[in-house]
Amino acid sequence: MTEKHVIGPFKCHLPQNYKEAYLEIYGIDHFRPSYSVLVLLNDRDADPAKCSKDTPTYSGRFSVFGHAECAGDEGHCQVTPDRRRFDDRPSHALTKAFRRIPITRHLKKACEKSNELTVTLIASCDSGFDGFEGERLLQYDGLQIVAR
Repeated sequence: MTEKHVIGPFKCHLPQNYKEAYLEIYGIDHFRPSYSVLVLLNDRDADPAKCSKDTPTYSGRFSVFGHAECAGDEGHCQVTPDRRRFDDRPSHALTKAFRRIPITRHLKKACEKSNELTVTLIASCDSGFDGFEGERLLQYDGLQIVAR
């Protein structure tokens, strides 16, 4: 299964002479099969079936180790976000994930060509994922570009 997410276009408002830049994606739901995501910059019309690391707009990739099924008792896979301030127990295994992808060189190249930026995410998995009640493979709360 392969799916495409297009974010933008939006204006490139970056600091002058930044040394490094990252695409940060937060709130990634991994209660699904394991999958990989290709990150493309300024390639809104990318064909998911033809994209790879050799695509000229390729800017990085990340993978998510998924947990497609719950093997525990009822309530076992329910994430409870309320924890005490100094609680040092590990977080729940299904706590939403965070990924930071370095995109410095690719971002500079994309912003030289245009003052607008589009981020395309192409998620794919090998298994026959049909979704959970109509959900997509890649589900996340938000993303941002950080440059310094």
